[in-house]
Amino acid sequence: MSPTETRLVEHVRANVARLLDEFAALTAGSRSTGTGVAAFTQRLSDYVARFGSMRRTRVAAHALDGYRRTDEATVAMLGHACAALELFHAAALIHDDIIDESPTRRNHPAFHLGWVGADLTGGADGRVTAPVSALIPSARLGIAAGLLGGDALLVLTARAIDRIPSPARDRVGGFFQEIQLRTVVGEFQDSVLEYQGVHATRAAITDMSVNKTAWYTVIAPMVLAAHCAEVDTDPLLIDAGSAFGEAFQLLDDLIEVYGEPVVTGKNPLDDLKAGKATLLHHIVATSCTPTERTVLAQVYDCGDGTEHDLEQYRRLIDANAAHVTGHLRGLMDRARSLLREAGFREQTVDRIERELSPHFQIPVPLHESA
Repeated sequence: MSPTETRLVEHVRANVARLLDEFAALTAGSRSTGTGVAAFTQRLSDYVARFGSMRRTRVAAHALDGYRRTDEATVAMLGHACAALELFHAAALIHDDIIDESPTRRNHPAFHLGWVGADLTGGADGRVTAPVSALIPSARLGIAAGLLGGDALLVLTARAIDRIPSPARDRVGGFFQEIQLRTVVGEFQDSVLEYQGVHATRAAITDMSVNKTAWYTVIAPMVLAAHCAEVDTDPLLIDAGSAFGEAFQLLDDLIEVYGEPVVTGKNPLDDLKAGKATLLHHIVATSCTPTERTVLAQVYDCGDGTEHDLEQYRRLIDANAAHVTGHLRGLMDRARSLLREAGFREQTVDRIERELSPHFQIPVPLHESA
């Protein structure tokens, strides 16, 4: 990691831990009533502490290096902004898993699972212990825990932004609200597209991926770095971030299809069974031959997809790999060109792109172009 990356990650981890500790302290008076508050706060803290890749924080660090504003005051400001971004990301994941009915996240049970039948009286350390008493017989408890856990993290997101000194706080706060609203819209669009399935248009898929993924995964870290560095925000960052975000979504589609569940934390059959309108599926569907299209219709959106169906789908992707890699390369090249036009050095562009690339091998020739 670069020195700026190391410092920023340390700031973000410390800021997030402090906010979670404050939440736990605020609820301390409610822990002896047997209503599960201690278990709730502990689980929330454990969930956030897993962090994942902290990709967004690292992109922000690279952008800050690109602006050549790495003094301690600026890094500290960005540390609060990225703490807000990581907390918002965690909240979005909790709510997303409820919407998608996903059983796992980061190789652990999704936050909303595992509450039914648990002892919520809470031990001395606040952890959920083995089932013994105070059992809640309804799965509604898990949904409630997930919705409210995500809501709590959204409040902590606002608290993180409040700790940015003025005048940067006003710039960051206003922009952060836009990020959140766009992500909400993107999540709703994703739900609508799942309902429409394979009939969704390419334009709709692109619009969804930019709102749901690009804005808070790529655009936000770069713009937050600009606000904290007191640099004028170049509109080119929005266009570059949109292209990177769409490419990132395509890579994510590929990872879910080819990746091992133990690595990705996702079942590769999920999208296949649901017939989800992904960018990857759209590229394959519009590129394959009539014979291949018949096979695609048999294995995708079939409701009860098997490992054999998944293998058939992978073969279709391999057969049309040139179209997939060409699309991916075009998005990456456009994003890189726009970042250079915005004034970033080649080293900065390389580092930002690296954060958005998959962290495990995917089959040749896809990996070669990524």
